[in-house]
Amino acid sequence: MKAVLYARVSSKEQEEGFSIPAQLKLLKEYALKNKLKIIKEFIDVETAKQAGRSSFNSMIDFLKNNKEVKNILCEKTDRLYRNFKDYLTIEGLNLIIHLVKENEVLSKESKSHQKFIHGIKILMAKNYIDNLSEEVKKGLLQKAHEGYYPSYAPLGYINVEKELNGRKIKAIEIDPPKSQIIKKIFKLYSTGEYSVEKINHFANEEGLRSRKGYKLYKSTIYKILKDPIYYGDFKWNDKIYKGKHTAIISKELFDQVQKSFSKPNRSEKIQKHNFAFSGLLTCAKCGCTITAEIKKNKYVYYHCTNYKGICRKIFIREEYLAEKLGELVKNIRIGPKIINWLKEALLMSHQDEKEYHDSQIKSLQEQYNKLQHRLDKIYIDKLDEVVTTSFYQEKTNEWKGEQNNILINLQKHKNANTNYFEQGIKILELSQKAYSSYLKQDNAGKRNLLNILLSNCTLNEEKLYPTYRKPFDLLANSPSRSTCPSGQLQNFLLGYCNR
Repeated sequence: MKAVLYARVSSKEQEEGFSIPAQLKLLKEYALKNKLKIIKEFIDVETAKQAGRSSFNSMIDFLKNNKEVKNILCEKTDRLYRNFKDYLTIEGLNLIIHLVKENEVLSKESKSHQKFIHGIKILMAKNYIDNLSEEVKKGLLQKAHEGYYPSYAPLGYINVEKELNGRKIKAIEIDPPKSQIIKKIFKLYSTGEYSVEKINHFANEEGLRSRKGYKLYKSTIYKILKDPIYYGDFKWNDKIYKGKHTAIISKELFDQVQKSFSKPNRSEKIQKHNFAFSGLLTCAKCGCTITAEIKKNKYVYYHCTNYKGICRKIFIREEYLAEKLGELVKNIRIGPKIINWLKEALLMSHQDEKEYHDSQIKSLQEQYNKLQHRLDKIYIDKLDEVVTTSFYQEKTNEWKGEQNNILINLQKHKNANTNYFEQGIKILELSQKAYSSYLKQDNAGKRNLLNILLSNCTLNEEKLYPTYRKPFDLLANSPSRSTCPSGQLQNFLLGYCNR
């Protein structure tokens, strides 16, 4: 039987290590043992700078044009699929999927329970990718806590690479030509004699350009004058951190500029009300937004904006609207019996991934201990004057740097082991407790929950017509949410991958 081989790694480092060769060896041995002839190999290497899977798309095109090839060989679920769309694409080709490491062969004739467990694994593969994304965000936040700006350098600075405790980190340093213009901008505006428009003209005349080489807009100048990074602090995730970079201006000059923004003769903006459900609904008749206004200085009413002039204004009290929206949330529910069954299925699926992460943790711990043994030995050699002090320092820094990288990878695998099962449970429990949670929230909290459940909602006079986000649309439309058949539950879990 003819087959194609697909292998994937998520970073260049994995490719240079062992992952791709190990996958190829495993799959070729499997093909030989099961009398499968590999016609073509497809390999994807994803990096932070270059996302996407060109080889996966090429494989799909190849299989569409070569109908006689019916088999795909892959290491395991999360190597083949990244989302629900990938699953649908492959399912539409009526192929036989060989997941060698998981000892699974899936086809159109597979049993429903086997397909269901496969769906669980696709869900977990998507969750694992999301978890990796969270780990990147945690790394950036850690950099911020350490005082290093974790993003592209703002105008006046450049990105550089520094060595800290044996590990390389990205930091920012002053860009001399641009920093002088930045300093001049602050000084000019602090006098109160120059508008943002005039300073924007000055900056462009002086040759200050964006990172891509374009002329600056007034909005860019405004952001520069409001950015604390130029006096030594920086904002990250709406918090201010003390930076370790060199300041371009003093804190006193920055404060003077902020005072210039708040001069008495400057017109103040009219404060807008933040209505809880504003922008959530559209009019079923004309498609315009449902807006809100206050009556008698205390009652909030919602109505169509009637921009198209074809609707009559029907006013709905906010309390009544919140109650009607709650009925939409009430539609989302799975019975406790089904929840327990799904938890058992998730636990079964979790075992494969746990074994993988445990083996990686063991391997990384062995590497760490080996480096520690080297550090202990070279210290004795230094005391005995077998090696020079400079050689000792060089190798110590190198090995400690490797140990730090190992510790980071260890934490990633430990977190993945913890989050893998817990996140799946949270998805299911949200469906079970959505309505009770809705009732406990204030209007702002109700709005946040509705944003999770609804992608759109139209209002026709006093009736609501919701469009639920996946996978909640399947639950809301299920004829019986407490005795929902396994096929629909499988679709529910797979549907989450498409979010």
